[in-house]
Amino acid sequence: MDRRIALAGLAAVGAAGAFLLLRRGGPAPTDEERIRALLAASARAAEERRVGDAVAPLSERFRGEGGWGRDEVRRAIAGAVLRGEWVAVSVAADRIAVEGDRARAVLHLVAARSGKGRALADLLPQEATALRIDARLEREDGDWRVVAASHRHIPLAEALAEPAER
Repeated sequence: MDRRIALAGLAAVGAAGAFLLLRRGGPAPTDEERIRALLAASARAAEERRVGDAVAPLSERFRGEGGWGRDEVRRAIAGAVLRGEWVAVSVAADRIAVEGDRARAVLHLVAARSGKGRALADLLPQEATALRIDARLEREDGDWRVVAASHRHIPLAEALAEPAER
């Protein structure tokens, strides 16, 4: 279950902030804002059980831990959705560094099994799985896509703190 949640989180990270990409007026969003929005939109899609949208930010070239590709991630998320393994998926903190057409995103993802609508800080450790996800992104045809990622489990308290630099 934890691997599926991690993969769902990764995908969620990818689609999480589309609303920023579509906003009108004002200056164009920065690459950091676009990536943050992409990840937030992915998390929201995973929470809403929209599997295709959850993996939309993953490049066709995506490779995760264990050699998983985009199709394996999609199947893992679909399985987790069918089993009802989480109720809420949230990006608790993130750090994004952009260098030209490449970027690195470090984010803390929390998949809660109960408490939809509750603040993350109010969740008990046994009610959530917290992950640190390290993702590499590249610009493909003008859009940001996740091309590689790794994850590790972290305590819920750590997930609520800003990601530290490695």
